[in-house]
Amino acid sequence: MSPSFVMHRMQKIIYTHGIREAVSNRRFKQEREAWASAVWALGLTERDQREHWVEIETEENTPDTKVHRLDQSTGHNRIETYNIEVVDWEEHVDDLMQIIQQKCARAYPSDFGLLILGRSGRAIDPNAVMEALRNIRVPFAEIWIVGRSLEDRNRVQMVRLFPDRSEVLFDPGRALNRTENQKEFMQPEGRGTGTDIHLRGDIYLPIP
Repeated sequence: MSPSFVMHRMQKIIYTHGIREAVSNRRFKQEREAWASAVWALGLTERDQREHWVEIETEENTPDTKVHRLDQSTGHNRIETYNIEVVDWEEHVDDLMQIIQQKCARAYPSDFGLLILGRSGRAIDPNAVMEALRNIRVPFAEIWIVGRSLEDRNRVQMVRLFPDRSEVLFDPGRALNRTENQKEFMQPEGRGTGTDIHLRGDIYLPIP
């Protein structure tokens, strides 16, 4: 699914069931994980200028989602896949490292990435977190956190905390407008089955 499709699907859930149900009910856990992955994928598209797609894992317990992109550098279409574990950093948890340590205590394949959705409303010092990560075993290939920018609440800020630091700051509304014609991943077109995405109104981001 394109990030646009995933984010509009979450928007429909919010309109139908309300924001409280959408962000807390276990019934919508997969949709929240897909939404967080879609925001991250949108940021990667802004950074790399390469389209990404989101897949919800429905057969295995892990990963939560898969994010795909096409590599055409060799002249052929080669699918690159990120296996993503998604975790919320919510208001009742003071220390981000508590969340990370809980996830790092589990066994994950070395190609998995950890994506943290920042919904606590708290700021972090990325350098301090990265220093703390040097003192624990990290099973993940990468660790990212994504949330609203403190300087501009209309922008999303993504920071990679492991293995090194990288940052992406972008306007999600403008990013979605630029990707509105993205085709759905690996879906053939046919009569009556066009896959263009047409945006309908603003996207609400359920990040405090």
